Amino acid sequence: MRRLILPCLALVATLFTACNKESYYHTMGIQIPQGVALIDADQTLDSVVFNTTDNFQLSSNAEWLIVPDSMLSGKIPNYYHMVWVVNSPLVVTPNTTGKMRTAQLTVRCFGEDDWDQSSVATYHQLHWLDITHPSPNYAYKDGAITDAAFVMTDSATQVTDTLRFNVHGKWTLTGGGNFVHPVVAEGEPGTQKVGLAIDPNPNTTERQEQMVLTSNGVSTTITVKQAGRKESEK
Repeated sequence: MRRLILPCLALVATLFTACNKESYYHTMGIQIPQGVALIDADQTLDSVVFNTTDNFQLSSNAEWLIVPDSMLSGKIPNYYHMVWVVNSPLVVTPNTTGKMRTAQLTVRCFGEDDWDQSSVATYHQLHWLDITHPSPNYAYKDGAITDAAFVMTDSATQVTDTLRFNVHGKWTLTGGGNFVHPVVAEGEPGTQKVGLAIDPNPNTTERQEQMVLTSNGVSTTITVKQAGRKESEK
């Protein structure tokens, strides 16, 4: 869910300048993510941003969070021990497991004077797509979110509604067709609004049907519930 940061190596500040190159200053720290990073289920790229004065190594403990070969290690130019910011891309495998999963990325920095320091960033990947309308109804376990359900509730006489979502890949919308009719059934990545045509409910009993949104192999079910018509509305 974080905005992706393109890979680069940039000088941001000189924290220490020594006329005598035998004087050394060392520092490192992860800037992004701060705390735990949430990754969308259909996401294929993310990043880690850290600062360092010294050479570095990156490693992941999960197969689904991949450090590109070009960023597994790197050498920092030793210009009087300036502090550099490294923006490294990470390759993400879409989460089709049906459950949340967690990975840890270790940033290790090491240099002269036997200086060696590591820090760990934690990434949680959701297993449902980023649907904003209807809003998610979350399930919790031990205070942590474990699942989400998406239920759209309409009145008996309602004739339109809108499905809103953000996806990282081309998407398809299947299902519906009984009383819910999507205006479009597929589209490109990005923020989307899909209009829904809804048939009024002629009965007094509630009815429902489901649609399935899919992006990058990840599928999420949206349930549409329509209230029954009141006797006075007949």
